[in-house]
Amino acid sequence: MSRTWFVPMMIAILFLCGCSHLKTIPFEGNTVIDWVDFVRLGERDYSSEYGTVLADPSLVTDEVVGTVKFKVADVVTNPRYRTKSGDAAFLPKGTKLYRIEGYSADKAIAARDEKRIGGYRLYFEDGIRGQMALQYDTLPKDRIARIDLIRSGDIVPYRSLVNVEKDAFMGLLASGVEAAPTSAAGEPDPVYTSVVFYMDGPFAFVCTLMDDGLNVYFMPGSTLRMEGEVRRLIEG
Repeated sequence: MSRTWFVPMMIAILFLCGCSHLKTIPFEGNTVIDWVDFVRLGERDYSSEYGTVLADPSLVTDEVVGTVKFKVADVVTNPRYRTKSGDAAFLPKGTKLYRIEGYSADKAIAARDEKRIGGYRLYFEDGIRGQMALQYDTLPKDRIARIDLIRSGDIVPYRSLVNVEKDAFMGLLASGVEAAPTSAAGEPDPVYTSVVFYMDGPFAFVCTLMDDGLNVYFMPGSTLRMEGEVRRLIEG
């Protein structure tokens, strides 16, 4: 191995290992850092999961397990900064972090957020985040009891689908075909709708519908084009 590129490679590896909360890794100088939404308490790191929300806000207890001491976003520009207990990417200083009923604080915590569905922003400990966060592909479809439709920017549903309507909606989702959305100059902006799947557990799963005026697309990860009948179910 040539010594001319062995040392730079080792430096890069060390740098990556020390900056786990960055989405992109700048390698020199002060810069704007693209932080992920994290909180650090003690020696534990937690990350927010945008696709998972509380099914019942009353599950958040009054027990405060931590308080944000420092908001790093828009303040820290040194990519070598080491996060400390009480640091958060985007939560303001003084934000209280609460325990969730049925979960110890080393697994999941919640912060009040009036703009988030369910009224709280959830954070899962990084080591078990993959086990805690919901994914559409692995949702127990037979246990979905209700589907809420929420307009972009709102947190209150304008329509809830249950029983026959819920089953019809799930059937249309199952028949979706992978397709990339198309757009053309002069077309109106797409309309986005949040779709919230409620089961019998403490968490619900959120994903997105996009209506570009021609087609409706379901985006739980990959993008699926839906049949036109779906508009009947998602009309306000």
